Amino acid sequence: MGAEKHRLQRTVLVAVMAVVVGMLVPGLGHAGGPGKWTKIPTTGKVDGFDQAAMFRTPDGKLHVVWKVHLGANKENLRWATISQAGKLLASGNVLPSNWGTIDVTPHLMKFATAGVRVVFKGAQSTSGFFSTGSVYTSTSPDGQHWTLEHVSMSSHTVLNGTLAATAENDGTPVGAVGLNDALFVHVGIDPAAPAGVIDTTFTQPNTTAMLNQTLVTDTDGSVWMAWYRWTDEATQGVYVQKILPSAGPAQKAPSSGIAANLNAPLEQVALAARAGGGIFVAYCVPTKTKQCAQVDLWKAGAAKARLVPGSKTGGASRVAIAAGPQGRISVAWIDVTKNVIRAVRTNTTGTAFGPVRTVKVPPKAFVYDPLEIEGSSGRLDIVANVVSGATGFPIQLWHTQILPGLSLKASPHTFSHTGATVTFTVTDAGQPLANAGVSCLGHKGKTNANGKATIHFPSGTPKGNAVATASKGGYNSAKITVKVT
Repeated sequence: MGAEKHRLQRTVLVAVMAVVVGMLVPGLGHAGGPGKWTKIPTTGKVDGFDQAAMFRTPDGKLHVVWKVHLGANKENLRWATISQAGKLLASGNVLPSNWGTIDVTPHLMKFATAGVRVVFKGAQSTSGFFSTGSVYTSTSPDGQHWTLEHVSMSSHTVLNGTLAATAENDGTPVGAVGLNDALFVHVGIDPAAPAGVIDTTFTQPNTTAMLNQTLVTDTDGSVWMAWYRWTDEATQGVYVQKILPSAGPAQKAPSSGIAANLNAPLEQVALAARAGGGIFVAYCVPTKTKQCAQVDLWKAGAAKARLVPGSKTGGASRVAIAAGPQGRISVAWIDVTKNVIRAVRTNTTGTAFGPVRTVKVPPKAFVYDPLEIEGSSGRLDIVANVVSGATGFPIQLWHTQILPGLSLKASPHTFSHTGATVTFTVTDAGQPLANAGVSCLGHKGKTNANGKATIHFPSGTPKGNAVATASKGGYNSAKITVKVT
């Protein structure tokens, strides 16, 4: 029931377009890098509900896995690898043969020292071990050569909710699947299908459904789950709970739901474990008239959430979150009022935001489905599932990257043409940034450990407005205008 309610929230337009989706042309793109959209070769039909799983291995490669439709009762998982610079490297099938059904939400996580594991829910059309509709897993040492493991990860097989999964710090996989008003959690793999070890059940009273759950593992090894609680009461909204090694209390994210407006996210709840500790969730805040009046970022357990800058247009949708290096958190969303994707990154404590970055949506996109992001490299990798306006209205997966933005200030901001010394300050989400280059009117400087660069402008400097620029590798440059009188 939970999955069906999830699907009913999607617009009729999307449902119609999914019917007429055309076969995508195979072949690898060679674009990539910040601001350049590359179509991922799906080699099969993609559904508007399909979410792409992403995971970066220690070699810097980003691995992407998603479900494809290859005909009646023929489905598979596809993989692609993307370089740290954003170039598509290779693509292929995960499973050795097609399955009858596969869930729309596969999940990637670490396997062994340098490999990757995918956890998915599905069933083969024929009888046997893989026909039970359980949760299964395939592993790869490099993200390209896959082995379907003869194990399962759920003692339940009649499951109508989406799948969530994570890996404990030692690599043990954990899965959670919904059935109506309950979520079933399974730790580890089992030689039987369905699994012989009984799943742990999580429920909440007076709940119509527990939807769109997500799992993450904190740095201390604890596993956390988030979901949307659908009720007809004021308790409706996004909840976060520690579930392993022992269960903690379920906590509602502030202002994440009201009885007057159903606000369930159209994809899995945006949940991330911050490097260095802390669980963060990003979500739409509803009012009586708007399903998403703004996007908030909340650290589990905090008294208040923080408004995500740039999100108060009333058109935010498909909210996504990703942990980044040094404890930073990135939040991205589609702004349907402006037809753009916006993203912003926090400081190293997750308590302040840098500049909002904006990119155009993929070419010819006019209906937007799941948005997935990954931020471990410092760049933000984005995979968007969109309905294209191309012939046949195909549903496509596109990839791009966004660089974090810098902020630049000048003191004094206005100075005399007879000569002056100006101190420029460069910050990343409010924190000083060293070794950033600053240039203005042909003069240059470099910031120190406090993010400051001092430039002397001699007598005779031309009067008028002048543009100062701050830049550093891995960042989008910042510009301000200073005035020479």
